[in-house]
Amino acid sequence: CQIKENAVERFMFQIKTLREKNQKYHERNSRLKEEQIWHIRHLLKELSEEKAEGLPVVTREDVEEAMKEKWKFERDQEKNLRDMRMQISNAEKLFLEKLSEKEYWEEYKNVGSERHAKLITSLQNDINTVKENAEKMSEHYKITLEDARKKITKETLLQLDQKKEWATQNAVKLIDKGSYLEIWENDWLKKEVAIHRKEVEELENAIHELEAENLVLIDQLFNCRLVDLKIPRRLYLTQAAGLEVPPEEMPLELPETHIEEKSELQPIEVESRDLMSSSDESSTLHLSHENSIEDLQYVKTDKEENSCTEFGDTDMKYLLYEDEKDFKDYVNLGPLGVKLMSVKSKKMPIHFQEKEIPVKLYKDVRSPESRITYKMMKSFL
Repeated sequence: CQIKENAVERFMFQIKTLREKNQKYHERNSRLKEEQIWHIRHLLKELSEEKAEGLPVVTREDVEEAMKEKWKFERDQEKNLRDMRMQISNAEKLFLEKLSEKEYWEEYKNVGSERHAKLITSLQNDINTVKENAEKMSEHYKITLEDARKKITKETLLQLDQKKEWATQNAVKLIDKGSYLEIWENDWLKKEVAIHRKEVEELENAIHELEAENLVLIDQLFNCRLVDLKIPRRLYLTQAAGLEVPPEEMPLELPETHIEEKSELQPIEVESRDLMSSSDESSTLHLSHENSIEDLQYVKTDKEENSCTEFGDTDMKYLLYEDEKDFKDYVNLGPLGVKLMSVKSKKMPIHFQEKEIPVKLYKDVRSPESRITYKMMKSFL
């Protein structure tokens, strides 16, 4: 609307300028007519004077030519006026058209624009609704298509498996007895292999646990302070453990102070554990151990003599720390036999693997458990 108003104002300004030009042209024409009349009079006066003076006379032809030129000028002026009137009329028509357009657009702005805006919003809502419905329908069709594909695929696979099973059943009906037994034995062997592998895995785990335990025990033995103890065995028995030396092992006489207040003890044999034993009850493989080690140690006294053992333990700690000041008395006792540990072997029985009872396949062929299934045939093929 602002653009049209500017155009109307521009046309109004043009019309105003044209009217001013027309007014100027009218004034100029009137002035020219007055000048023409004055010139004619002046010419007539000059002619009359020239005639009177004997000057050459102006002929009719000269006057006609002058009149023609003047008429031509007037016609040109009239033509220009007509053209300007036509331009003014056209500008007025255009102004009226633009004015009518301005009124129409003002009316549309006040009345029709609101109705059209409501119509546009309703159409946009309809378009959005149609788009949403189209998207929902497309999603529904996609889901339906996927369901149909899955259903068709599932039914196809079921029919294929059913036909394979029927074909297997028909093949089983026509199969000979040797092939039947071979298939059944193959399935049975697969089950036995799985059980055997499971048992082997359990045995390996048990062996690893035993090896770890044995390594811990060996580490404890090597780390024991008794390994580095550089004291004769008899001195250790008499002074640290509070024991008496057996009569067959007494080539040297010990001081009486080392034998006083000692109780009699009895040695007990303690068998050490096998380093590589397999304790699994379900295993069919039994590992044989030919050599077992027995450590002969001298153990503590009975429950009634707890005080003596406590005294011996304190002496043992005293000797283990190797106090040099108190140990000088035992240095000059002479060479004594160092015998800290004795090893004794013992024969152990060898456990042979029991022979498995062969399975009788021909007796239970008709039992329901021995029937050949589709899975057995598939695994065999």
